[in-house]
Amino acid sequence: MEEKKNPCAHTYDGGVTEKNIEEWKRKHRKVFRIDVVDDGDLHVGYFHRPSMETLAAVSKLGKENEIRGAETLFKGCWLGGSDELLNDSVLFTATMEQLNKALGGCLSSLKNL
Repeated sequence: MEEKKNPCAHTYDGGVTEKNIEEWKRKHRKVFRIDVVDDGDLHVGYFHRPSMETLAAVSKLGKENEIRGAETLFKGCWLGGSDELLNDSVLFTATMEQLNKALGGCLSSLKNL
């Protein structure tokens, strides 16, 4: 079987190693990798689920300024990767779209007993 090559010109991942990822998994249980491709460059970010404190801050800030709320969520979940995901507005928007999907991925149900 032929190995697929990365079609991206450059990969920016902040120097994150498999050891970092394993440590994060032990500490945070759930770790998410978000890939954003921009003009042939791959930007990678690693995130964990937010704490209750982060969610409270996001809720408060989001009422006044949605971007500040999103930035607080990003920073509160950030583990490492390409800093451009936060600093570039287009990359930030794409990252937040995926982060919101990841955080809304649980299913719940209610049963009358």
